[in-house]
Amino acid sequence: MSASKISNDYEAVLAYCCDKTMNGYEQALHYGRLSGYFTKDNKLTAMGHKVARLIEDDLAA
Repeated sequence: MSASKISNDYEAVLAYCCDKTMNGYEQALHYGRLSGYFTKDNKLTAMGHKVARLIEDDLAA
């Protein structure tokens, strides 16, 4: 996977988490870790990449 695709996926999932928490960066990352989207070192998990696909396809609620 290209670096730009990984970056785009990360940004999409982080924005999704921000919307869910209605809070800042740290709270969004915490929510993303609890949801299984990010690892302890804030990298996207396989689930995070799947969520990015759903966001990209406008299927994430």
